[in-house]
Amino acid sequence: MPCNIPVQNGVKNAADCKCYSAVMRTYSTMSEEQPRNVAFEAALRVYRFHHPEDTKADSHLTVERWVSEKSVQ
Repeated sequence: MPCNIPVQNGVKNAADCKCYSAVMRTYSTMSEEQPRNVAFEAALRVYRFHHPEDTKADSHLTVERWVSEKSVQ
């Protein structure tokens, strides 16, 4: 049963964001050849391109949440 309690204000849900697949595809592709931190930074750049209005902290938390949720599934 999923828990829909928000992690923090400003953190976007994957279902609400059109760039989710681009961010996750970047992370997945990069993590095949590069260390996790390099793949994460690349995914974060893709997210920030699509959401320049978000703070750096919110962007980081959003991408970290998405990546973590995907690895748990």
